[in-house]
Amino acid sequence: MSLPKEPRQKMINMMYLVLTALLALNVSTEVINAFKTVNATINNANGVLTGNNSNIYTSFEEKAKDPKTAEKTAIWKPKADRAKELAAQLYSHIDSLKERVKREAGYNLAKGDTTDWTDNLDATTRVLDKEGEGEKLLAKLTQFKKDMLSIDPEIAKEFATKLPIDLSTPKSSTGSKNQTWTTSYFHMTPAIAGLTILSKFQNDVKSSENQIVTYCHNKIGEVAVRFDKYGFVGGLSSSYVMPNEKVQVYAGLGATSSAAAPTILINGRPVQAGADGIALSEFASGGTGSGKVHVTIKYKDQDGLDKTIEKDLPYTVGSPSGVAVSADKMNVLYIGVENPLTITAGVGSEKVSASFSGGTLTKVGGPKWIAKPTTQGEHNINVIIEGKSTPVKFRVKRLPDPFAYVGQKRGGSMPAADFKAMGGLIARLDSDFEAPFRVISYTVGALGGKYPTYQIANNQGNRWSGAAETLINGATPGTAIFFDNIKVVGPDGITRDLPQMSFNLK
Repeated sequence: MSLPKEPRQKMINMMYLVLTALLALNVSTEVINAFKTVNATINNANGVLTGNNSNIYTSFEEKAKDPKTAEKTAIWKPKADRAKELAAQLYSHIDSLKERVKREAGYNLAKGDTTDWTDNLDATTRVLDKEGEGEKLLAKLTQFKKDMLSIDPEIAKEFATKLPIDLSTPKSSTGSKNQTWTTSYFHMTPAIAGLTILSKFQNDVKSSENQIVTYCHNKIGEVAVRFDKYGFVGGLSSSYVMPNEKVQVYAGLGATSSAAAPTILINGRPVQAGADGIALSEFASGGTGSGKVHVTIKYKDQDGLDKTIEKDLPYTVGSPSGVAVSADKMNVLYIGVENPLTITAGVGSEKVSASFSGGTLTKVGGPKWIAKPTTQGEHNINVIIEGKSTPVKFRVKRLPDPFAYVGQKRGGSMPAADFKAMGGLIARLDSDFEAPFRVISYTVGALGGKYPTYQIANNQGNRWSGAAETLINGATPGTAIFFDNIKVVGPDGITRDLPQMSFNLK
């Protein structure tokens, strides 16, 4: 397939074509910088895989302690540990080769990284080709693949053709049929290019480890998010009301799930929880003075034990001259979006006016208003009745950063066909507050499957197109897809950089 036409990517994929010509020339700064960029990107991807693998190993430890999963864990955890051991040994060996190439090229450990060693044409050839370390590396990669597949017959059957360890000899750009695996990769290769190739093999090792340990873990169950704390979620529609005004009560269990099966009682009366786990009840406030609503929540924790939470929600019934302002969605106001408010004052809404010190305030109808803040901090909404102003303080914040998604997922494994069908990235808040975020641009990287070397393409907009679309459409099971440099803009006009995420296609 045709590759992306981004200049640095073209240079990386053509490096074997130009290596011979570089023998008698100084390597250009642009070429060296391109190799540095690719090497840094692959090392970053290796770090992401290390973190993913660490989460899986932690989950193994948790499942070993759980009586429900201990038996299966005892079977599959040792197999995952063996994969971890094999990968760590080979990864460390490649690390030592990288350090050796750097030293041979003139890298000064005491002074740190400099630019004068990266274009050295002798170091990689001497260490990997002339001194035989390349052939040893090929032998270790071959043995690593064999050992990983021999961990278990089921693993061998599943990954015989999927493990991302490509041991074939790259075709010569000059048409030569005498090149060995070592000379194809390392003969007359600049030091920084040699490091990049070695980083690529480290990525193959990490990806293989990730696929094997994920498979072992899935034989027990998916990585579980264990809620070790349960908490009360609830409140009143207003804590300061007028005589005989209706008061809504909402109550629920924080960090809940369907397995928790909560039973919610409000003032002793059972109330059915909605799909979001929140129960809603309403009562008349009665006369002036203080009161409280008693909420009881009964549930089962993750060990199947019965638990109970008791909570009192206080409220005050004020005189008709009282003023109350409540945010309909959150307990703060956000900059750049419409924040619905309810303003009540014990008189007809037509007699109420209001202003906002931190932005604009627009009346929608009846007691409903829309606040549009412009500056952060604490600001007053001033409610005016018959010329008398009553301030109500609110906190104003910048919208939190959203999360990037492909479909409904923020990373992990996904069938290749499902992944491609998503068509792009979306960004949204991890809360009930609705705020549209637009994806501006991001970088797509691919490694494994049909891509033995790391491929990268830039994308504009949320839907992948052009080089990025070509790259993704060409991905096959076994390919790792990375999204980086994700930029989005929210309704507040602020551009935000979101964290990297990665997917393993299966």
